Amino acid sequence: MLTQRFFRLTASLALAGLSTVALTGVAQAATEIRVAYGNQPGEPVDVAVKAWAKEVAEASGGELTLKAFPASQLGGETEVMEQARFGSPLITITAYSNFISSVPDLAVLDAPYLATDFDSKLKVFDSDWFAEQEKKVEAAGYHIVIPNTVYGVRQLLSREPVATPEDLAGVKIRVQNSPMYVAAIKAMGAVPTPMSLGDVYPSLAQGLVDGVENPLPVLYGGKFYEVVKNLNLTSHMHTVAPFVTGEAFWQQLSPEDQKILTETGQEMAQNLRTLVEEQTEKSLQQLEDAGVQVHEVDTAPFRERAQEEIPKAFPQWSEGLYQRVSNIIND
Repeated sequence: MLTQRFFRLTASLALAGLSTVALTGVAQAATEIRVAYGNQPGEPVDVAVKAWAKEVAEASGGELTLKAFPASQLGGETEVMEQARFGSPLITITAYSNFISSVPDLAVLDAPYLATDFDSKLKVFDSDWFAEQEKKVEAAGYHIVIPNTVYGVRQLLSREPVATPEDLAGVKIRVQNSPMYVAAIKAMGAVPTPMSLGDVYPSLAQGLVDGVENPLPVLYGGKFYEVVKNLNLTSHMHTVAPFVTGEAFWQQLSPEDQKILTETGQEMAQNLRTLVEEQTEKSLQQLEDAGVQVHEVDTAPFRERAQEEIPKAFPQWSEGLYQRVSNIIND
């Protein structure tokens, strides 16, 4: 009798063990990917990413999930990019200019005055030139999941009106701490002053800087209009940003999961563009309602300076790169 009980207990434990293994196998089959970005909850990127997560879960039957981490919860851009390169299961939005060290030519996509509208700029992502850059990105340890997310048109909010590059002589403009943004504002005629976005409002109030550039929703959201009242429509950058992961992690995903992320990612890019355009229009009206004076700007003199000065600032670029990419976009 004792022997029979022993065998029954042993059999039960074995079945329980098999069940645990089976459940573990199911749990392991589901892949969670963290999506990191610096944008705040409720901003277009945040709204678009959360909608993307729902699409991915539905398309994969719950076997592939995205978890949003807004407001730099996982660290700054450089830190998160390194996490991705070393194989962490995450995707992050970044700037093409952040590839300046690993794939220098790709940084040209953040150069000022390459395009006058997004439809033109998006043509570059179908070019042979961009396909060549993608291979270099993969060799550097990254994979571009979504290359073509519209981020916004960058404008200039300043203490005094700006109509020409000469109006910016000696004018201190806040920029993010990036070689491309420093070079862009310098090429436009101003004095670039790198600092974090969180320091801009008090710096404007104290006269440490005279202006700030960013897409309109950011300019309105930061309440900078309370201190400086001139919005100059310089449209110096039509910013398109990539969502990037690590090449090692990407290769661990099944072809089916790669396809889901790529296809739903393009739907997300379309959604984000719509959200950005709607928010930009709304922010322009809000700025006007707040008493900001809006100035149309002849961008031709700024464009001429950019075409001359930007290539000089990046000697590591291929010969004629700025003009080559400009031709792809504007032909």
